Amino acid sequence: MMTINRRRFMQASSAAVAASASLSWALPALGSSKDVPVLMKEAEDLYARSIVIDMLADEYRDETGVKFIKDSGVTCISTTLGVRRPENAQGAYMMNAFPLDAAVEDCVAWNRFIKEHSSILAPARSMGDIRRAKQEGKRAVMLNFQNTPIDGRLENLDMFHALGVRTMQLTYNERNAIGDGSTERTDAGLSTFGLAVVERMNELRIMVDSSHSGHQTSFDAIEFSKLPSIFSHTNCAALNEHPRNKTDEHIRKLAAKGGVMGLTTVNVMVKRDLPVTMEHFIDHIDHIVKLVGVDHVALGSDTLVRGWPTDPKLKDEFLAAYGEPHFKNSYRFRYPLGTEGLNDEHKWKYLTAGLIKRGYKEEAIVKILGGNWLRVFGEVIG
Repeated sequence: MMTINRRRFMQASSAAVAASASLSWALPALGSSKDVPVLMKEAEDLYARSIVIDMLADEYRDETGVKFIKDSGVTCISTTLGVRRPENAQGAYMMNAFPLDAAVEDCVAWNRFIKEHSSILAPARSMGDIRRAKQEGKRAVMLNFQNTPIDGRLENLDMFHALGVRTMQLTYNERNAIGDGSTERTDAGLSTFGLAVVERMNELRIMVDSSHSGHQTSFDAIEFSKLPSIFSHTNCAALNEHPRNKTDEHIRKLAAKGGVMGLTTVNVMVKRDLPVTMEHFIDHIDHIVKLVGVDHVALGSDTLVRGWPTDPKLKDEFLAAYGEPHFKNSYRFRYPLGTEGLNDEHKWKYLTAGLIKRGYKEEAIVKILGGNWLRVFGEVIG
């Protein structure tokens, strides 16, 4: 089957996603049928008052995408830009899929789209922008890259900052000029050029993200960044060994420097075997809270706001788009890829109820939903 990129596949399957809401998955896990209405009312009230931030959540630049973003109630999403994959490029590595021209093109397109829908959307270039969006009932959009598409030139970081990019992953899965990725054969860490990139990102106040980076690159990012760095979307290796998940040592070092780790709902990263439910996702939150405290855990779903597709008819197309050769076997891609109970635009509202049921207090839940991201935004991007 023809290889297609993430955005094209998800767009083709969006109707199937919309038809498979997660409510039927979520509510039975929250308690007895008698408890559900009371619990959801409490969760909805808290959710409505909270600043909710998803540090990896895409949507389409169309009216349907705006509707999903609005209906989600999420205060801020951080959307990925610049990903391209040549058609029929069998065996192509993702490291070739982040060209500079595509990155610039997407920045311009998203900035234009946000301006055209300014009654609903707002740019997120500072902590104040996000607070203002919440006050005005708008949805803020922060621009990010899942690689560093700067063509080996530090001055391109300045250009992307001017275009509104406020967070950037140092590497994707493979090696680039900055360092080694999580599925690279070697684990060499940051290059000399990579150190210069981190230094310039600090000067520009662009957040340093190493979610897809290799073990040593992740350690180096934490150590050499003078400002708190982040893992925008990953999970805990102690609960589920996966090349993209972070070890307890990573998490401790990140927290010690004031960083935050966002958790993804991609089910192969939550748990090795099916089923994967909201309860298993909350186990990762519990693990981080017990390890380093509640101030260092947050959300980064790594999906469209509307969720991953679930229609069985789309399985072959999905695996062609996401499986080998584009990701190594160690990624364990499967279909469907979403976490039960957290796979539509209302996922974080359901999570709020799940956290209440698990015993989390309001102050902690507010931090997990977005308060921790807001704190690190204030420290890094201003």
